[in-house]
Amino acid sequence: MRALILGGKGDIGQAIATKLQSQSCAVDAVGRDDFDLTSTDQIKRYFEINKPEFDILVHSAGFNNLGLFEQTNDEDLRHSIEANLFGFLEVARNCLPYWKNKGCGRVLVISSLYGFLARSGRLPYVISKHGLNGAVKTLAIELAPYGVLVNSLSPGYIGTKMTYQNNSEETIAKLVLGIPLGRLGSAEDIAEVAEFLCSKKNKYINGQDIVVDGGFSIGGFQN
Repeated sequence: MRALILGGKGDIGQAIATKLQSQSCAVDAVGRDDFDLTSTDQIKRYFEINKPEFDILVHSAGFNNLGLFEQTNDEDLRHSIEANLFGFLEVARNCLPYWKNKGCGRVLVISSLYGFLARSGRLPYVISKHGLNGAVKTLAIELAPYGVLVNSLSPGYIGTKMTYQNNSEETIAKLVLGIPLGRLGSAEDIAEVAEFLCSKKNKYINGQDIVVDGGFSIGGFQN
């Protein structure tokens, strides 16, 4: 088994890579230094050097620029959509012939609570993640005849560098109050679920968004 992890240098991407490697899976964990997801040319050049023969594709890359709607321009929206959605679709397009030929595959998108919720100051991110979840559902239908299962996993508030970068300590403390389990999640919490969804043990979960948030989105935030 061989896996390609986009955003494989981030906290969640690294945790997923480690988990898959522990299951004897060869992992190519790529980051921005390998290619820019907003550049179709860079993606094509990457696959000219590296054959797109991956049994597993994990999209854990993400761009989250903050700003209210009135401060947001088209370039902000375009960059977020290209990095979070279009780049993933281009990579999947390159991998598709291998999946069709082999008759199986696993695709996992690391989405977000903001793929089905929203938050002030996150318009570009929210739009891109909503679109990403829609893409997952469509690809799950279209690729199922080839034995490819496509799902998304939506983490809640996870103790990553991005979380601490985009939220103050005071904001994080308030968020934790809304999590019934009483703590931020860990990258390892996400990796455990990701490993199952990407494995042969998953035979019938397809087109679903698995929320891993400690109970925040079911109403914990109302406390």
